[in-house]
Formats: sequence, structure tokens, C-alpha cells
Amino acid sequence: MRFQKYDGPMCGNCGIAVYRTMMTATLCQGWWSPFSLFIFTPFTIIWNLIARGKVSKLPHPAPGQHGQQADPGKPVHQRPLAYVALIPVLWICFLILQGITQS
Repeated sequence: MRFQKYDGPMCGNCGIAVYRTMMTATLCQGWWSPFSLFIFTPFTIIWNLIARGKVSKLPHPAPGQHGQQADPGKPVHQRPLAYVALIPVLWICFLILQGITQS
């Protein structure tokens, strides 16, 4: 388990690129321990969504701005690794249904 945080001056494109990369990593890798499954990952997803709101307010890069701007890439829902998160969600739903039907 690890927590990452990116700080620094960013334009809107760079902020969205970092958000999309980090959210995809959280959805793909964040579920694989009991503590992460029920505690850390859901809160991290909420925290990422809050950060997304802040990132969306960043100004877009202006012409002649220093440094290379990151390509935001595909949205999170178009990245295949984001759908790895369905495995633990479906597993929990399965366990809940098993518990309901056996009661």
C-alpha cells in the first residue's frame, strides 16, 4: 500500500493528466488488501474526485508558457485498467446476494 501526492505548478492539461493517471491507478491497484478494499480505496476515490474539482479550475496552458504540457490522454472511463475495479465490486455484490438468499 502506498499513497502518492503530486504538488507543483500545473496548468489545466497537466492537472487533468495527473488526475486521470492517479485515478486509473487507484481503480486498478487499490483494492488488493482487506483494509484497502473497505477503508482506504473508497476514501481515496472520493479524495480524487474532490481533487478533480480543484483541477478543473486550473487555467489552460497559454501560448509561450514554459515547460512541456502533459497530454491528458483518454478519460478514466475509456481506460481498460479502470475496469479492474469491477472485480471487487462484483465480488462484494455476490457475497451480499449469497447472504440474502441463504437467510
